[in-house]
Amino acid sequence: MIHILLMIIKVIGVILLVILGLILAAVLLILFVPVRYRADVSIEGKPDGEAAVSWLLHLVRIRVSYHEHADVSGRVLWFKLFNVRLWPPEDGEAEGLDFEPESAKTEATAQKPVLTETVNQEDVPEPVVVAKPEPERIAEANVPTVRTDSKDDEELTVHATELSSKFDEPQKNETEDFSSDENTDKIRFSVKIKEKLSGIIKKLCTFFDKLRGLPGKFQKLVDGISKKKISLEKTWDSISMFWHDEQNQKAFRLVWKRTKKLVRYILPRKLWGRIHFGFDDPYDTGQVLAAVSPFYGMYARTLTLEPDFTGTALDGELHFKGRIALWCPLWTAARLFISKDFRRLLKFFRKRERNTKNI
Repeated sequence: MIHILLMIIKVIGVILLVILGLILAAVLLILFVPVRYRADVSIEGKPDGEAAVSWLLHLVRIRVSYHEHADVSGRVLWFKLFNVRLWPPEDGEAEGLDFEPESAKTEATAQKPVLTETVNQEDVPEPVVVAKPEPERIAEANVPTVRTDSKDDEELTVHATELSSKFDEPQKNETEDFSSDENTDKIRFSVKIKEKLSGIIKKLCTFFDKLRGLPGKFQKLVDGISKKKISLEKTWDSISMFWHDEQNQKAFRLVWKRTKKLVRYILPRKLWGRIHFGFDDPYDTGQVLAAVSPFYGMYARTLTLEPDFTGTALDGELHFKGRIALWCPLWTAARLFISKDFRRLLKFFRKRERNTKNI
């Protein structure tokens, strides 16, 4: 019985050891097997290039290529994961661009039935004829009848006197209205003058008030400048103390050293090619050469620069390869966090950020 239990425990232990070994192997592969990258770019009238990222002897591979169109493809072992065209999109896959041909439109318009309404003559209402009065009757109706009686003459005279009196009254009213209009114009003119004078007086009062307040404002400005000067001096003193602190200096040196090594490790290991370039203005070409000249020692053996001072030009080819392993950035981060000076610097920045958020 004990022998059987020991065999079961042995099998379980072997299985656990195999699982742990597989996990350890996977971790070591992820840490120490680098991700390799390469790129080949050429410009001969039209740009053309290809870039690829691979891991673990090309078992995992992602490729980006541009040959008149940009494609991205991914593969694991012998299985293709994806193959997508980035630009331009394939024919018939453009979204939102459904154009209808003109022939279809014309056929659709031809097939549409034309609606016509037939109107019966019986349904049309007959026009209504309005009898117009004869002109002779209208003239006879408008012409007043003249009477020769004496009583009628007296009535006419009375009517004439009334009309003359009514004709004289509007003239009197017109003279009265004219005089009243003149009075209103005078009143309006006087009111406008008074308003302008009051406005001028108010402006003068505000101007004198501002003149009185100028010394106080000038004093406030001087006080504000002096306070800002004091605050700037304090901040400068704190920055200088922070910069010249020995522990901070050690932390800065460590960060610079580790960052420089990391960048040097990530940069391409191999770089070669040829670049022929030029601008309209020869001065711009010379400026580019002056900007690149400090790095001549880095690319002189592998990269050839051919400036053209006669006109615009851009052609050539460029190839580079490199690798990045995960252990290097992790080791850099571990070396930084092991240092007490760096942790102290990090705490200082976190505390300052919290104070600024609370404010």
